[in-house]
Amino acid sequence: MEHSNFSKILLGLDGSPHAEAAIEYACQLALNHNATITGVAIIDQPGIQSSSGPVPIGGAHYDVKLEDQLLEETQAKAKAILDGFARICDERKINVVLHADTGSPVSELIEESKFHDFIVIGKRTSFEYDANETYGTLERVLKNGLIPVLAVSDSVQEIKKVLVAYDNSIPASKVVHMFLLLGIWSACDITLLTINNDAAAAQELLGNLGGFFESYGIKPNLVTQSGDPEAAVKSHIAENDIDMLVMGAYGRKSVRKFFVGSVTQHLIQETKIPLFLYH
Repeated sequence: MEHSNFSKILLGLDGSPHAEAAIEYACQLALNHNATITGVAIIDQPGIQSSSGPVPIGGAHYDVKLEDQLLEETQAKAKAILDGFARICDERKINVVLHADTGSPVSELIEESKFHDFIVIGKRTSFEYDANETYGTLERVLKNGLIPVLAVSDSVQEIKKVLVAYDNSIPASKVVHMFLLLGIWSACDITLLTINNDAAAAQELLGNLGGFFESYGIKPNLVTQSGDPEAAVKSHIAENDIDMLVMGAYGRKSVRKFFVGSVTQHLIQETKIPLFLYH
């Protein structure tokens, strides 16, 4: 069992393929670090209430009955999801806490995150009632949340090679601190990448960052590139079989919008590997 600098993992459960992968990642981390997982299934009451649309004159009674029926069906789905997750944890002897929260999915996840170390969640989620799987919940959790997020696709792979993309912004620095303090992937092959057309400035930046990693007993690979940051990150991932990307969720506009909204979204949507993110 590896040394642990955390104790509680928050896991978003919605029954989707991405959530199934999130379960596996969370279970592996819990087993390796003797951590507890809090599995949360959310009953989207605001979404249920808005799904029925305008109420015709005299239709209030039937609208209430429909809402009650939809709420009951959603509660049953949440219970089935939690029961299935509980069986997985019981079989693998993982400490688990189960919650079926009612309310806005994003608000409930953020509320639960106050007493957890990080969130594991699918990149695409279907927490919102009667909605297609989207990236919206993840985006809003990143913008408004309190703790780091491990966002995963609908497949599972062992994390051996980690890429830390760094632009010297405050969000990038925050995610580096959280990555090092948690110590989850310290034994991995870690590469630090910065994209800057000024080679001397890039080398100086990576020298300082590399020294910070070495103070945690990690000897990282240092890589500098020039050109378009998004393209450089995706190219490095593909050419080097990277298993996880670490990056700040948003950053400075001066570095060609490296970690600003739209670019962050592109990297979330266009990469299949897990992303460790922090705002």
